[in-house]
Amino acid sequence: MSSSHAAQDIFLDIFDAAPVRDLDSGEALINAGAAADQVFNILSGMLMVSRTGGDGRRQILSFLVRDNFVGLTATDRYFFTVEAVTPARVACLSRRTLSEHLASNAESERAFMNMLFRVLEDAFDLIYSLGQRTAVERLGVFILYLRHWHRLSNNIGDDLDPVLNEVALPMSREDIADFLGLKKETVSRSFRQLEERGLIERMDSHRVQIMDLVALRQLAGIWDFSSPRRLVPAV
Repeated sequence: MSSSHAAQDIFLDIFDAAPVRDLDSGEALINAGAAADQVFNILSGMLMVSRTGGDGRRQILSFLVRDNFVGLTATDRYFFTVEAVTPARVACLSRRTLSEHLASNAESERAFMNMLFRVLEDAFDLIYSLGQRTAVERLGVFILYLRHWHRLSNNIGDDLDPVLNEVALPMSREDIADFLGLKKETVSRSFRQLEERGLIERMDSHRVQIMDLVALRQLAGIWDFSSPRRLVPAV
């Protein structure tokens, strides 16, 4: 089992010997409507999951980072699209191989079910965190969301480690807008408002520095995210 895998995600060990695929920025890993015959574990980079309605409007459902698992669906076809935000590397496994592994290994099956419950809890957590918020509050939530995932994917134990306050924003403003349910112009205006309030400082178009973490959390109405994610135990 890879040392980067948390104990509760022991089922991910099946990906250790799996074929690896490299993705360029903007390259699709999963296309909505394609046969759902593979599952994936992200080894590096960032991907995003989205759905596009019949009217052409897109909703980004989540951004995925290292050791996020994606591709499982209850149907025979994917109902979502997954594409790389940055250059990324993923381990690829057939859906059948995963099913056979889980059926033969009770510990991995329990870990897999726990992961599914956490994904559901994460979704509820995010809906709660974004619901009934103003545009600038939603952007505050988003910055904390990325800070939270940075902490988890890099296994940073100290929540107040200064490195966490430099937040990478590799996605476009349009991507952020489609995630938060806002217009792109509103996202840009909200960045200015956060900066004017002294909560962040824009280092460049793809990085911000959190200047006042306490005030940003108060504005967003959350202490980052409360879902029961766990850091990898020290070894």
